[in-house]
Amino acid sequence: MNKTPAGLSAFKNLDSLLVALIGFILLLIYTRHTGVGISPDSIVYVSVARNIHEYGALLDYTLKPVVDFPVFYPLFLSVAAFFSGMDPVAAGPWLNALLFALVIFCTGNLIESFQEKNRIYKIAILLSIAISPSLFDVYAMFWSETLFILLSLLFLIAFRSYLRTRSIVALLFCAFIAAITCVTRYAGITAIATGLMMMVFDRSLEWKKKILHCFLFGFLSITLLVANLVRNTMVAESLTGPRESGITSLGDNIFYYGKVICWWLPALDMHPGSYMITASVLFVVVCVVYLKRAWLAIAYTTAENCFAAFFIVYTVFIIGVSTLSHFEQINNRFISPVFIPMLITLTCWIPGAVIRFRAVKHRIALGCAGVVLIAFQANELVKLYGMYQEVSEYGIAGYTDDSWKKSQTAGFLRKHASVFKPEYELYSNAAEAVYFNGGLRATSLPHCIEDHDIHDLFCKQAVYVIWFRTIEDPDLINLSALRKRADLVKQYSFNDGDIYLVKPYITP
Repeated sequence: MNKTPAGLSAFKNLDSLLVALIGFILLLIYTRHTGVGISPDSIVYVSVARNIHEYGALLDYTLKPVVDFPVFYPLFLSVAAFFSGMDPVAAGPWLNALLFALVIFCTGNLIESFQEKNRIYKIAILLSIAISPSLFDVYAMFWSETLFILLSLLFLIAFRSYLRTRSIVALLFCAFIAAITCVTRYAGITAIATGLMMMVFDRSLEWKKKILHCFLFGFLSITLLVANLVRNTMVAESLTGPRESGITSLGDNIFYYGKVICWWLPALDMHPGSYMITASVLFVVVCVVYLKRAWLAIAYTTAENCFAAFFIVYTVFIIGVSTLSHFEQINNRFISPVFIPMLITLTCWIPGAVIRFRAVKHRIALGCAGVVLIAFQANELVKLYGMYQEVSEYGIAGYTDDSWKKSQTAGFLRKHASVFKPEYELYSNAAEAVYFNGGLRATSLPHCIEDHDIHDLFCKQAVYVIWFRTIEDPDLINLSALRKRADLVKQYSFNDGDIYLVKPYITP
């Protein structure tokens, strides 16, 4: 009697697999010109992955212990390089395409568990993910977000399973995934916070069990993060590397957050006045939906609600951290993990609502949903095609794009890395570029506020400074500051950079 259902269940995720394959192929096409993009952060990840094989230690391109970033993503790259037999940079397009395909497939798995299941809705959402400019922007780069987004979805799958069974085994599995997520990105604590929030607001979980499960989950899920932080303190006397206090206000961060959200949506990205309104309204709507489910105990333990919880927690985290700590302005990379939760939370109610309408109203509702879907996906395709035109001509922005391949300074480093006298230390305003292009170990020029590092620089008899004119970092001391305290002897000059021998006037 169960043969047919069992047979059909074996193919219930076939549509997810097919769309995942589409996403896999599209990303390979997108990155075929110069491979995945390489940013300064990417070079840290790649260098650590290489040094794990070469030195058996978690060292970055300066041969210093990596502490600014958690350790799991470089370990993941190292394992991938070992099994593929390829350097991480060469394997990058295939690895990221695989991660992207798995993200699509896992999303399909979660949608399959929705209360109001609909095949057309599922395919529409998966296709929207497969052509998402937001996700292409991330998966075209060597960033830890590529793995973090997948782990976040795996956590939601595991937590959905826990909500069905309430078993300790399922809870332990959730804690394990959350622990891995935390050492992939420090933002992984949002997975822990999501799980705790879901349990605390769960009215169907009796209090004694709730307290036990919260304690067990919270304690076990932070173990790897604590171990990572203890290791950082032991090797570098710092928990997460140097961090500066925030210089961007809460209002500005909400504005930047809304700017990215409006870029995801049709017609809104050209209207700055809508950024804060859109961000605020979206957050309030998701909070109301979540709290309503919690208060009424309706559809609370569903995958749909897990998406809403993660959206709330991650939004609060990223805006809060951006306000308290100084780092790069909120952009698509930082909030890309909420793209899928936002998409799901805003649309998961549509299949059920459309079905409940009858006759004429049903057709009108179906037509309206179709128009919205077409508008959204058309907006995605236009933006993605524009991005593809640029990357197919110039390459993905970063150290693998055409400008760096044609750079005279980078070309000199690739061919003449041996010209530097070993007794003089190398400094640069882009130390990661020196490593990536010449395989040389350079020290970054000190930040203007780092008096100790500046003092160390001018205590040396002489150093080389490799200066890239295309790199603008106002936080670093510049050539003018160097000239005030040292003699700069130009060794080589190029159309995009210079190499100096810097001799301090007074050497203590």
